[in-house]
Amino acid sequence: MRGSNASINRMYRHARAERLSFYETPHGVRKAVAAGRLVKLEPDDNFELHRVSYPYARPTTKTFVERLGEQYRAACGERLEVTSAVRPATRQPANSVARSVHPTGMAVDLHKSDDPKCRRWLRTTLRDLEARGVLEATEEFAPPHFHVAVFPTPYRRYVATRTRTESSGN
Repeated sequence: MRGSNASINRMYRHARAERLSFYETPHGVRKAVAAGRLVKLEPDDNFELHRVSYPYARPTTKTFVERLGEQYRAACGERLEVTSAVRPATRQPANSVARSVHPTGMAVDLHKSDDPKCRRWLRTTLRDLEARGVLEATEEFAPPHFHVAVFPTPYRRYVATRTRTESSGN
């Protein structure tokens, strides 16, 4: 989960392979929302948004946040905190990279809890999902958060498999 050029390239290749649009401006984000390509992240009992300027993501990324939030709350007793979602290319922070996938809506940033047990749980869970090939996660330290890029097609397949398994009682 260390940041590297290989990790950045993996995220960028997935975005390109999925033919995701990179939204350049706030206007582009609004148009994508109106067209249904990006959907609003609606906080609930399991996750919250903290200072998120553009609370929108790809539908699969929203599903990821909702599922992870539910699991996180069950494991940690606290709400998962999302600190960033889609960010137009013209609104990227100074510490971002040129090939950031935030402008596609496939990435979210998750706050690192002060609770070591919760940080461990989240780190382990993200590593497991990364090993399954459904996302790429990077642990960042300034500010402290996990950057997570959800790969739409692999994640959709993973959820479909999990949903079938859960509904069959296995």
